[in-house]
Amino acid sequence: MSKRIQIILLVFFILAGIRLFLIYRERHSPVPSTNAPPTSNLTPDDYVVPTQVHSTDFKSAKEDLTGKTVWVKAGNQVTYFPYARGHLDFKHSAGVLPPLKKLKIANVIQATAPDAKAEEVAPGVRVKSQQVLAVFTPDGESNTYAVPIGANRGGDYTLYINDMFFLDDPRQLYNHWPPAVWSAIDQHQAFKGMNELQTSFALGVGVPEGGGDFGNRTLKFDNNGHPVTVTFEHNRATQVVPAS
Repeated sequence: MSKRIQIILLVFFILAGIRLFLIYRERHSPVPSTNAPPTSNLTPDDYVVPTQVHSTDFKSAKEDLTGKTVWVKAGNQVTYFPYARGHLDFKHSAGVLPPLKKLKIANVIQATAPDAKAEEVAPGVRVKSQQVLAVFTPDGESNTYAVPIGANRGGDYTLYINDMFFLDDPRQLYNHWPPAVWSAIDQHQAFKGMNELQTSFALGVGVPEGGGDFGNRTLKFDNNGHPVTVTFEHNRATQVVPAS
C-alpha cells in the first residue's frame, strides 16, 4: 500500500514540475514586437469640437445668443429679413446668409409670419406657429436683420442654433488648414483636393445627387445663384464643375 502511495506522489511531483516549467517558460518568453504603427482613420478635423448651446425654449435661446458673435454654418440656405425699430419685414427677403458670415447677435425675438395658419395643438385649441428669430448686425455693416432659428408651436419649441451657427471662429477651429484652402473659402470657390467640410465652408450647404456617404458622393451647391457640382472620393474633391 505504501509503495502505491509513493508512486502516486511521484506522479504528482512530476506533473507539478511540468506545470512549473510551462509557467516559467510562458512568463520569460520574449514579447512579440512589431514595427508597424497603429492605424487610424481619424484626421485633425475629427478632433475639432465646436462649442454648442443647449437652448430648449425662447428664454434660454435669448440668454445663450444675445450679445454673442457667431459665424454662419448653414451657408446659402437660410433666408433673413430686414428688421428696424422693432419692425420685422417678412414680406421682403434680404437674401440668404453666406457661409461663415460673421454676425453680432443683438437680441432674440418671436414673431408670427403674416401667412401663418392656425394649427390644432389640443382638442379645440388652435394656435398660429411663431418663428423664433435672432436679430443681428452683419460684420462690417450697420443695418439690422433677423433670421429664423426655430419655431414655437403652442409652447413646444424646435431650435436649430447649433445647426445654423458656429459659436467659435472657424479660422481658429480649423487653423491647421493651409492658406490656399482658406483663400478659396474667402472667395467662395472650391478646387480639387478640398474635403467636403472645406467645400461647405466655401459654397454652403450641398444637396446630394444619387447615393454615397459623407466624403464619397456628389453634391450640388446652389452657391447663392451660381450652382456648382462637386464629386468627392475618399473625402477629396475629384471634380468641380459649374451646374445648371
